[in-house]
Amino acid sequence: MFDAFPYDEWGEDIAGFWTFGPGSSTGTYILTGIGVAVMLIAFVWFVRLENGKLLRQQAALRASGALDRPRGAAVVVETTTTIITDTER
Repeated sequence: MFDAFPYDEWGEDIAGFWTFGPGSSTGTYILTGIGVAVMLIAFVWFVRLENGKLLRQQAALRASGALDRPRGAAVVVETTTTIITDTER
């Protein structure tokens, strides 16, 4: 099996090895700030995307006449039940 791990053991030599420096360096805070900024931008983008979808659906429903009910108008639902009985017995 191919072993690509360059060190014999996990020690302090490799614990602090990464692109922007050891764990307590300024690079950690920079990457954390970039991560939070990307997360917030993605969240705002998602909310705007979904709002756009809702507005387009609203426009389509209004164009079809499905949302033309006047404000304050009551919705009346009338239900009729028919009971058929066998009275010939």
